[in-house]
Amino acid sequence: MGALPKDAAFWSKISRKYASSPIRDMDGYLKTLERTKSYLKPEHNVLEIGCGTGSTALLIAPDVAHITATDIAPGMIEIANEKLASEGLKNVTFKVAEVSDHSSAEAPYDAVLAHNLLHLLPELDRALASIAALIKPGGFFISKTVCAPAHGGWKYTLLSKLAVPMMQAVGKAPFVSFITPETLEQKIKNAGFDIVETGGQSGMLPSHYVVAKKS
Repeated sequence: MGALPKDAAFWSKISRKYASSPIRDMDGYLKTLERTKSYLKPEHNVLEIGCGTGSTALLIAPDVAHITATDIAPGMIEIANEKLASEGLKNVTFKVAEVSDHSSAEAPYDAVLAHNLLHLLPELDRALASIAALIKPGGFFISKTVCAPAHGGWKYTLLSKLAVPMMQAVGKAPFVSFITPETLEQKIKNAGFDIVETGGQSGMLPSHYVVAKKS
């Protein structure tokens, strides 16, 4: 096996630390999970991209027919499969894959999920087009994305223009690109979706939740 791409290697390296870190906003996470579940049905075939260590996929699995969950980092998928083995669920498949690795031959999915992923994708427009091709007409794309604050501010400028680039230069941070919630919604619409629901969590870097339906 050849060397991993830079970001895949980064996430694999920190996977065990990531897995042991508590969720910072558990209340927000659980609310997002319940909203997401409300759009899913027992007969649905679901794909989660950027699944990390698999926690969300395992919580969603009892509510759907099957969920395939993927991540670019082998280290993350290794942990996800360890969790799967301990829980014994039969309708979950974890595998290593980038967004572009998913073939439309696998489609159509009833829903594609991408939680805390879109701001980490170098070619967001192309990724959204690829995602749209994987969803059946009337199916859902559900995402939660770290975004740029609408009015910037010196703290955000310091983080995005100085701190993050410095960390990336020494291998301590992956690719990241923050856009505003409004820009994100427009990009999702441009990919062939209608926005059904939005929500957000405030902060220096707000998280924007979007449910979109394929036209």
